[in-house]
Amino acid sequence: MVFYYRNYPYSTKATLISVVANIGGYLAGIGAVVAFSMIENKAVGVTVAVILAALALFLFIYVGRKLTDQLSEKWSEENIRTKANVAFQYVFANPDEYDRIASINPDFAQKYEMGEKGRPVRRK
Repeated sequence: MVFYYRNYPYSTKATLISVVANIGGYLAGIGAVVAFSMIENKAVGVTVAVILAALALFLFIYVGRKLTDQLSEKWSEENIRTKANVAFQYVFANPDEYDRIASINPDFAQKYEMGEKGRPVRRK
């Protein structure tokens, strides 16, 4: 079985929520199939299967995709402003943003400077 989730490099919490939501979605989807095929009373089985299928779609589509995208935007910006190691990752991927990030994250500016190769390096 293949497991998909979204990785947010500047927000560990959003990545974790995506993982948990997708695992929950898989489990709810499996539960829907089991409920539909295993419960003897078809009315109850179909009802439980529909509820679990709706839960699976909610977890996959809304929580695992849309909600985590929104949370990642918020948390990533916050992490870049407040955590030097996250700011370093961001500036390493976007070297032209060094001045802006250094102005909003003093801890990052204190620890890192732009090196000769146009990448951030630890200050000596």
